[in-house]
Amino acid sequence: MAITACVSAPESEPAPAALSFPVIGDIPYSDEDRYVLEEQVVPAIKRAGYPFVIHIGDYKGGGAPCTAEEDDAFAALVEEIAPAPVFYTPGDNEWTDCDRFEDPETGEPQSELARLDIIRARFFDTLVAAPDAMQATAQPDMPENVMWRHDGLRFATVHVVGTGNGRRAVMGDDPVEAGKRADAREAAALDWIAAVSAAAKTEKAEALVIAVHADMSDVRGEAKGTLCEGAAADKAQTCDAFVAIRQAVRDAAVSFGGPTLLIHGDTAPFTLNQAFAGAEADNLWVLNAAGDHGTTVAGFHYGLPDATLVEFRPGAAAPFSATGIAGGVIAAD
Repeated sequence: MAITACVSAPESEPAPAALSFPVIGDIPYSDEDRYVLEEQVVPAIKRAGYPFVIHIGDYKGGGAPCTAEEDDAFAALVEEIAPAPVFYTPGDNEWTDCDRFEDPETGEPQSELARLDIIRARFFDTLVAAPDAMQATAQPDMPENVMWRHDGLRFATVHVVGTGNGRRAVMGDDPVEAGKRADAREAAALDWIAAVSAAAKTEKAEALVIAVHADMSDVRGEAKGTLCEGAAADKAQTCDAFVAIRQAVRDAAVSFGGPTLLIHGDTAPFTLNQAFAGAEADNLWVLNAAGDHGTTVAGFHYGLPDATLVEFRPGAAAPFSATGIAGGVIAAD
């Protein structure tokens, strides 16, 4: 009699769990944006119960004056999303670009440096309320720079803004003082990027995520690679304010060695690719998040009025993906 042995196939290893988190920025710029944010994005975030939210700045449009009412609206957004912590890094619309408008008391361009002081006092006087397990830590003397960890990933916000990182179009302050403040922010940013990379490497993190506001590739061709010295009232881009910070991000990705994602806003289109560093850091991806949008004088519509859901899949060849929360649009490559 023949005896047949039944050998069951070994069970395959379950795929590592994916981690998703929302990114908001460059919204609302209009009443239509406000509807998308308040009636679609925020309810979706609250229903899903994400562990935290990253906000990459520009919580008001650049064409709107910088007022306490705009700050109040952002504070209300943070409160609405609670208890999930909102890790926020400032955008240029809420401080560096405020000198587009007159100070009602003096009739002179508003001080952007005074606005930054207001932002820091309002939103960074105390560390964001996050669960102890996230180990949230703020950078001494630069409290808007924060790092935290969650589910095997290491995250950081780094204060890097458009308008030449506060070095260009300084119209309401002494450019010398603005240059000194920009130098200090840049030095702190470089230190923080190196610190979060080292932390990720030490703890053998699954991935490293760095969030800034500025699109650091948005530099005039003739200025690309030209180091900035101080700040200037000139609106023209005469230097490249992001040379050192771009290099620091590349170095951080290379040193860490694992999947690394740089998130930014400030410009369109909604994309996720590796164009920032290419072969210099093949483990580095760059997300230009949803939010920034508008219509040119020629009637051309650009950008996506939405927020972004980022997903990280451990072990995948393309470990990061990005989708619009309200509309389901997938980031282009």
